[in-house]
Amino acid sequence: MRRRSKTNVWATMALTAGILFAAGCGNENVTSENAGTQTQGEVETQAKQAESEQTQEKETVHTVTFYDSDGTTVLSTEEVADGETVTESTPEKDGYTFAGWYATPNMSHRFDFTAGITEDTSVFAGFVSQVEDTRSFAIVGSGSSPVLMESNWGKVIGDAQTMTKEDSADANIYTITLDLESGDEFQFAINSSWNCQRGYGYLDTISYDGTDYFANSGGLGDTSTKRSNIKCAVSGNYTFYLTTYPGEDAYETDNANYSEENKEAFNINAYDSISWTYNGESTASDQEKQVDYYIKGAQITGWEDIYSDETKFVENDGIYTLTVELTEGDEFMFTSMVTVGDTSSVGTEYIRYTNIAEDDSESLSFVTGTDSANLVAGQTGSYTFTYDPATQVLTVDCK
Repeated sequence: MRRRSKTNVWATMALTAGILFAAGCGNENVTSENAGTQTQGEVETQAKQAESEQTQEKETVHTVTFYDSDGTTVLSTEEVADGETVTESTPEKDGYTFAGWYATPNMSHRFDFTAGITEDTSVFAGFVSQVEDTRSFAIVGSGSSPVLMESNWGKVIGDAQTMTKEDSADANIYTITLDLESGDEFQFAINSSWNCQRGYGYLDTISYDGTDYFANSGGLGDTSTKRSNIKCAVSGNYTFYLTTYPGEDAYETDNANYSEENKEAFNINAYDSISWTYNGESTASDQEKQVDYYIKGAQITGWEDIYSDETKFVENDGIYTLTVELTEGDEFMFTSMVTVGDTSSVGTEYIRYTNIAEDDSESLSFVTGTDSANLVAGQTGSYTFTYDPATQVLTVDCK
């Protein structure tokens, strides 16, 4: 056997190594190039997906359907971009007057055209028959503003409380301009019995520029929103506009107290509305206001308002106290009387069981509360009540 020379062996090894090196370099270049192309493609794909998602988000639209007052007949539709507002229009219907757009088919409250649309929405047209309103409306209520102090919850209806009816053959619009103080409560009605009362539920809005000017203060008994008192939250001068459609008046005949004789006390209307403008600060000169507090209860006053030294809190440095004898089971509350100048009127502030702090275990050990938040004496004895109007907190002691 011939032996291979060392030179040939080394040459073969060198040639093989060179081929392998060249092949390795070639594969490395291909791999690097492919890797670069793949990364760029992924980036482009992700960018396209993001752009598509943004486009879809921008193109999200909702359908707003405008219905006739029957709740089924479609008057028109409008496509609205998400978060945008819908355009308000004024439809026409032969023989009827358009009263406005409503958010519910039973016309319980107006549709807010200033709110952005975020889902498919239904809006309902209020069409009414135009009938002249021959009634006279007035503001009735109480508080610390001159007009409402004189009103004294409707006991007085004079020129200052009476609304002015605009001279128009096409609409029934009553107006009144007056000063209101924060805490004043009122409604609009046709007489001192509060018949045909128009309260909080008739307001077309309570806010302006992010500020709430009015609040729902409820009323006597099981009161609906429409019959609830309107409570002023911002002192100032206001103009109110009461628009009525007497041809659409209805009655709460299912109320246990309803009768044909007193039916106007249960008069309601789905289309009547109260709008308002805030004219700025009060035009009346500032006068000192005095608020006094009195106890009123089942046994101590027979639920009558008795304003005497025996029922009156004594004021000292802004803190009011009253000491009175009570029997276990006595139910009671506290009312207020407001005096400005020479005029006094029943106030709108009431002190109840809910004015006791929840963590005041000592006070709560002497009294309990009813469903209407009246207080009930837990034992017979001499009670001392202390009230801070600044915090509206009541404390109780009994000996």
